[in-house]
Amino acid sequence: MFKTILVHVDQSVHAPPRMRYAAALAHATGAVLVGAAMFGVSRNVFPNGYREVPGTLGASYFQPLADQARHALARFDEIADAMQVRHEQRFVCDQADDGLARLARFADLVVISQDDPSESMPDLTVHLPESLILNCARPVIVVPRTDPAPWHDGKVLVAWDGGKEASFALSAALPLLRRASEVIVAVLADGASADEAFYAEQDDLKQFLARHRVAPRTLVRAPRHDAGHDLLALADEHDCRLLVMGCFGHGRFRELCLGGASRTVLAEARLPVLFAH
Repeated sequence: MFKTILVHVDQSVHAPPRMRYAAALAHATGAVLVGAAMFGVSRNVFPNGYREVPGTLGASYFQPLADQARHALARFDEIADAMQVRHEQRFVCDQADDGLARLARFADLVVISQDDPSESMPDLTVHLPESLILNCARPVIVVPRTDPAPWHDGKVLVAWDGGKEASFALSAALPLLRRASEVIVAVLADGASADEAFYAEQDDLKQFLARHRVAPRTLVRAPRHDAGHDLLALADEHDCRLLVMGCFGHGRFRELCLGGASRTVLAEARLPVLFAH
């Protein structure tokens, strides 16, 4: 059950649809919605929070950043009030990637937007979705730049490959799966991989979900292209409103890269996607 949902608040053109989507999630699950606006400057610059004397040279540079964040938080309050959800606002003295990742430790779910190549926000020096998915300890819903309508109880497609990342994503999505009009578990497998052990695992999966009051439909589809495009095609074919998938990263350092399927979905999805790493 979600108790706290964290949403990224900024002045992007995609911010209002993102906040409405998160507010609808909070309303449906009874969670508190926390809107976090970033100062846009590393906490190493202001380790004790932003404090500049008005009229100084520092204030002439930094105060507009603080004003922009607080303006975005005011818009967040308006949306949350209109959608009648319990909410809190946070002014975070940090950059977007680090600030959200740290605050995500105290939330059950994080909601952000897909990167938009046509929009360059001043506080985003990294690819925020990829960075946050791989560096925060919580599942992340990425709302596409097509700005979909707020969450409602539609069909959900769950990508399943038997791995631990897929298992984590499945568990993380349970509060939403219980509210879905239909849950479709998609397995990309050819005839050679669909052996006895494969079908035994499907029975275990169905029993696990049944104990959580979820009755899924399993869809086994032979791979046609790459996994990412196949999953997006299935979601479109079945008119799904949410895709749930696990993802993994390559590399040993903080600047990890997503695997191929996750990277494709993150870049091209036109529906919200719940990622878990």
